[in-house]
Amino acid sequence: MRTPTSPRLYLGIATSAMLATWPLLSQGACTTSPGPSGQIFTCTSGTTPGITALTGDNQVLFPSGNAVISGNIRLGPGGDLVQLDATGTQVNASVDMGDGANIFRLNKGTINGDVTQGAGADVMQISGGQARAIFQGAGTDKLFMSGGIVEPVDQGDGSDELNISGGWIKGAFLSGDRATMTGGRIGRVDMRLEKNLFDMSGGDVDGSVVTGFDKDTILISGTAHVGGNISTSGGDDFIQVTGGEIMGQILAGTGDDTFIWRDAGLIHGAILLGADNDTALLQNLSESTALSTSQLDGGPGNDTLTLDNTQANDPERFSNWETVRLDNNSSLKLGGTFVLGDSGTGTGTMTVDGSSTLLVDTGVISPFTSGQLATLNNGGLIDMTGNPTATHSLTVNGNYNGTGGRLALSSVLDGDGSPSDKLVVSQGTLSGTTSLSVTNLGGKGAATLQDGILVVQAINGATGAGTAFTSSGVSAGAFNYYLFKGGVTPGTEQNYYLRNTVPVTQPPDPVIVTPLPEPVPGTPPLPPNPVVTPIDPAAPINPIVKPIPLYREEVPVYSVLYPAVQQMVQGMLGTYHERQGDQAQPRQTGVFPTGWARVYGGNGRQGFTGTVNPTLNSSRSGYQLGTDLYAHAHDTGQTQRAGLFVGQGRLQGSIKGFNDGFEDNNAGDVTLRNKSLGVYWTLIGANRAYLDLVLMKSWIDGHSESDRGIKMKVKGRDVTASAEVGWPFSISPHWELEPQGQFIVGHSSLDSQNDGPSAITFHSDTNVTTRLGARLRGDYQVRGMPLQPYVRANVWHTGDGKSTVRYNGVTDINIQQKSTTMELKVGATLKVAQDVSVYGELGYTSNLDSNAVNGRSGTVGVQVDF
Repeated sequence: MRTPTSPRLYLGIATSAMLATWPLLSQGACTTSPGPSGQIFTCTSGTTPGITALTGDNQVLFPSGNAVISGNIRLGPGGDLVQLDATGTQVNASVDMGDGANIFRLNKGTINGDVTQGAGADVMQISGGQARAIFQGAGTDKLFMSGGIVEPVDQGDGSDELNISGGWIKGAFLSGDRATMTGGRIGRVDMRLEKNLFDMSGGDVDGSVVTGFDKDTILISGTAHVGGNISTSGGDDFIQVTGGEIMGQILAGTGDDTFIWRDAGLIHGAILLGADNDTALLQNLSESTALSTSQLDGGPGNDTLTLDNTQANDPERFSNWETVRLDNNSSLKLGGTFVLGDSGTGTGTMTVDGSSTLLVDTGVISPFTSGQLATLNNGGLIDMTGNPTATHSLTVNGNYNGTGGRLALSSVLDGDGSPSDKLVVSQGTLSGTTSLSVTNLGGKGAATLQDGILVVQAINGATGAGTAFTSSGVSAGAFNYYLFKGGVTPGTEQNYYLRNTVPVTQPPDPVIVTPLPEPVPGTPPLPPNPVVTPIDPAAPINPIVKPIPLYREEVPVYSVLYPAVQQMVQGMLGTYHERQGDQAQPRQTGVFPTGWARVYGGNGRQGFTGTVNPTLNSSRSGYQLGTDLYAHAHDTGQTQRAGLFVGQGRLQGSIKGFNDGFEDNNAGDVTLRNKSLGVYWTLIGANRAYLDLVLMKSWIDGHSESDRGIKMKVKGRDVTASAEVGWPFSISPHWELEPQGQFIVGHSSLDSQNDGPSAITFHSDTNVTTRLGARLRGDYQVRGMPLQPYVRANVWHTGDGKSTVRYNGVTDINIQQKSTTMELKVGATLKVAQDVSVYGELGYTSNLDSNAVNGRSGTVGVQVDF
């Protein structure tokens, strides 16, 4: 018996069959296949109204073709994957991947709606195509973008990451935490959560980059371009620019922020670091290549600005900094006012390290709050010599402290009150140690008779230590200028001046006079101040006492050049007997009858009267070659001889004299050489009386060098004429006395020179010298050879006249030619053969006037009859 089939059974079978075929039917052109823990939807063509899979780990794939999804794609919680790889793919609604660790890949195709990843560790990869807004939701999300276009991107809560090398995020990139951008384009960046990192080495941000409240880091390098501002909110933020271009401002909020600008990059807007204790480092930058910003503001707080190997101009761009450092070969051109501190701190400190430079035209360093004191610590160089004018100044409204630094100024080195660059300190103190150097701007050198030339000025109660500035001096014209603390007029005690004299004070009453200010350390020892003390208090006598000039070391050296030339020329000229020996021996006549030669030398010390009273300690040597061109003997016994000679001489000497305020002070050395050509005519009578006429021209060259190493070439000429007579008469069978006289006229000229500190010109009066003396001569035979020994005594006198050295056309240094000396000599002539004679003499010279002379000389010669 058959049991009838229940209608409910048929209904269940039909329902099961319908449910089994339902997914395939609902997806239209997409095919569905089972996945490991969900479903796989593959769409290549046709139109599908939408895809929904709310359970499991589902995949929606668009591998090729031109599939169109006209509705939404909705996936539930799970590890879902949506991937578009076909250019023709089009999703005309939104994609919602639900919670879970989802992956979304957009390589090609178009999504005309938003893409949302829910809570979870989501990954999104975009290399092409386009989509509307991207929402990654809560969780640790990652977005990798190398192409395509999306608008905008919001990574949501959690520790999120963006890596973009291409493509375009239209609109904003929101809520990211760590972003690396090497290319591509973003409308704007707004990182509001967590400790943000934005590292941009390429690409473009059309608008601004903004981070939220925390310790954020922004790195701009390479070819990065930011069209708007960079802004950080509260927190201790770190901003570094090493390349790229920022069109807007850099705005740091509250917190102890750090800003580093290194090597490169352009920032067109202001840099405002905001409140709290901020730090800025400008490293390896130059004004022409990188420093494009108009303002770098530390804001309220105790802020520090460091320039490291950086060259900057326009100090007014730097504001609200309490500590400013110039380090590692940095330079700052100070052509305006640099204000230190802010409204809260009131003031600050600038420090220049040993390798850095503060370039000054007319600059001021001031505190923010009037009445407070700014501080400048100088361990490097403050340089005011950039422009060729002596009108620059640096004013420090506060304290100046030298830490082994240098101060370079330009001055017109003339007399009192000459123009000069200067350091001015107001209200505070001048302390530490600073070396001062001066460049002369055309000053010719003139005596300073009062305060001198002001180079450091203390005003409004400022005070200076005596060791605050040192200087080795500077030369101009005939003078050395040294640095002195204090002037000679009341109220100048704290200033520093350049002076080239030690001035005099006249005491008004018979009391002990306070000494004048001492020179600063580093100045060579100078003479004490000449003080005029009244003899009788009841009737004081105030004689005029000239200040002691501080002539430079070269002045005594140059002043003896003319006397040195005269010594050298005089040695070459000599006397008749020094050149040719005795006039007694029979000699040949006719053309070229006789030749002669001699060598000579000597040394001595001679003082001269003049402006600097120099002393020359010299040695000289030389040789001569001469010949009679023609000789004629008369029947009366007279002989006339005419000839010529050539010779070379050399003088080397050391010089002392009045320089740097001291008499007989070491000055330098001189080396001179002369080449001479002379002609002579000699008349010898039957009684051996003679008249000898000589005309000689010499060409001078050489050099001088002062003890401090300043060298100068010496070139010149000399023309000398001499007339000499002698008349012997017998006083015994073997001895005779020969009175002698000689008249010498000479004129020397030296070429103008320039030794650096000054143009040097020379002038000398014609030199007139007379000699009166006598020779006691014997006549003997030694082994058959005639021998004529002799002793000679002479008084030499040079008449009035002077030689002048002029410095820069304004200062004359004179030396008197007048002198009187005594000379004693012994010598002999020996005829060693019928036609050969040898001769020589030794001599000593001493002064008969107040000019000390102590000299020795000698000569040896030979005469040959042809």
